[in-house]
Amino acid sequence: MDIRNVKYFLAVADTGSITKAAKVLHLSQPPLSTAMSKLESELGVQLFERMPRGIALTPAGRYLQAAGRRLIAEEQRLSSALRSMGKGLEGELRLGAEILGLWSIISGKIAEFLTENPRVALDLMDAHPQVQLDHLANGHLDLALVPVIPEEPPAPIHSVAFETDVIARLPMVVIVPSTWGEANCERIELAELRDQTWILPAPLGNARSLSRLLDDRFALAGGRPSNVLSVQSIQTAARLVAAGVGVAVASAELADHHPDVSAVPIKDGLFELPLGLVRRKSGIVTPVAERFAELLRSGPDGDLRTLPDDTED
Repeated sequence: MDIRNVKYFLAVADTGSITKAAKVLHLSQPPLSTAMSKLESELGVQLFERMPRGIALTPAGRYLQAAGRRLIAEEQRLSSALRSMGKGLEGELRLGAEILGLWSIISGKIAEFLTENPRVALDLMDAHPQVQLDHLANGHLDLALVPVIPEEPPAPIHSVAFETDVIARLPMVVIVPSTWGEANCERIELAELRDQTWILPAPLGNARSLSRLLDDRFALAGGRPSNVLSVQSIQTAARLVAAGVGVAVASAELADHHPDVSAVPIKDGLFELPLGLVRRKSGIVTPVAERFAELLRSGPDGDLRTLPDDTED
């Protein structure tokens, strides 16, 4: 399969029209139509439904659209890796990091890495863990640092499996508005806070680690709170807590540095949240990404452990 024809196919799929794709590609329409017919013939499957106006993708076409994007990303990654060899470490590091990881270890590690490797360009995504895993599967990220739990390693996305190393465990605390005052922030049972409004990140797809650990801890305290406000991130939760909306959980470090919130000591503690360094199980790993992964694994806070893979090769 000619990689050029895959690029042509993606242009047609994205624009929904061979005519529009030809303009984007600076080609005339007949050669592009011929290339698409040749691609269908080589693969032995129909990729398009020809409509009166434009085209629609068949199920095979939708699959090739997703897989083709990963293929192009891998081709670009391979070219970048080969160009960097023999020139010293240079290139791009495309990294995803959830906000807790940025607070705890990633920021310092990034500074150390870029100081040692000034010819490396960083592209950092601080998005929701599920978004990071989607971008990792599609080849738009090299590595992602997201909360994980050993019992539920990230499941494959679009047939792309993952490898995960636990590199740190973050102590978690309950945070409340600082207006509660010290008298209300003495060591208490978690069950005493069940009637409060809890502001918690919503569990999405592969990103269930925090909610799973919270549910387990709430079960020991008599059950999950009935009044829960779902948000996209702990950072958002902390801001709402500061405004007096309710209570939430955060890393001890984030709580120490966030204005207008206080950490409440919980009897018997809360839990530790494992952070995992996630990469695709198969695919190109650039020298830049590999070097940064080694730096993370060697950190003093690391508790390195590879999570079990729940898929077969």
